[in-house]
Amino acid sequence: MTDRTAVIEQVYAAFGSNDGAKLGELLADTHWVEMGGMPYGGIYRGLGEIAANVFGPIDRDVQGFSARPDEIIPAGDDRVLALGTYRGTGSAGELDAPFAHLWTVRDGKVTHFIQYADSHKWRQATGA
Repeated sequence: MTDRTAVIEQVYAAFGSNDGAKLGELLADTHWVEMGGMPYGGIYRGLGEIAANVFGPIDRDVQGFSARPDEIIPAGDDRVLALGTYRGTGSAGELDAPFAHLWTVRDGKVTHFIQYADSHKWRQATGA
């Protein structure tokens, strides 16, 4: 495991345990790209915007939400690819959707995030 993969493992662990302080440390200046077809799609900067536009709405809309990577793979000098599955229960049904997350890590912090996901499954589950 490289240092950058360890950073991304920390992000998923902090998200899973609702550790806002750790997320703030790791995502403070992140340029976050949530797919345009997603219910929370857009481009956000820093944990405040990410929490307000992505994490908060997901918490409201999807009960028991999880984003668990099955693989975390180094990709290039400062990138990491995470492949996994989103799960939870939305107001209109179950969410079980694969994802690919491309992270850029510099100096132990996440600088960029790009999400690739099945937006149709998200819209079905949330009724969006």
